[in-house]
Amino acid sequence: MKRRIFKRYILSTAVIAGVCFLTSPLRADYSKGRELYLMKDYQNAMKEFMFDDDQGSLYMVAYMYEHGEGVPEDGVKASEWYMKAAEKGSAKAMYRLGVMYANGYGVDKDESEAIKWFKKASFKGFAPAKDALKRLTKGTD
Repeated sequence: MKRRIFKRYILSTAVIAGVCFLTSPLRADYSKGRELYLMKDYQNAMKEFMFDDDQGSLYMVAYMYEHGEGVPEDGVKASEWYMKAAEKGSAKAMYRLGVMYANGYGVDKDESEAIKWFKKASFKGFAPAKDALKRLTKGTD
């Protein structure tokens, strides 16, 4: 009797573990995506990056949309993904949003919005943002 109960327990545990494995999303990996990107396997790199919620992965999705690597070039999508990365604290994404607002690429041109993003990236110590902020505010003094 105990043996039958034990077998049922083992079988049910295996079934539950199998169902959990099959229904859980696969964990994407920034490192693997970066390696694929560097090998210019953009489609597979994008797959890795898109399913990772890490700021680096979100930034890379945006970058690939901005530059049309593995996907059609799309400034609107790039700005959306940069926003996601910026919300996670990516100073590079904040800087890129500033550039996009300064140039009106993927978003409406808005100098005050560009300054806002450059300031956020500058506050995090991102030197290119500090330089861009100086150039942008030089004419407004």
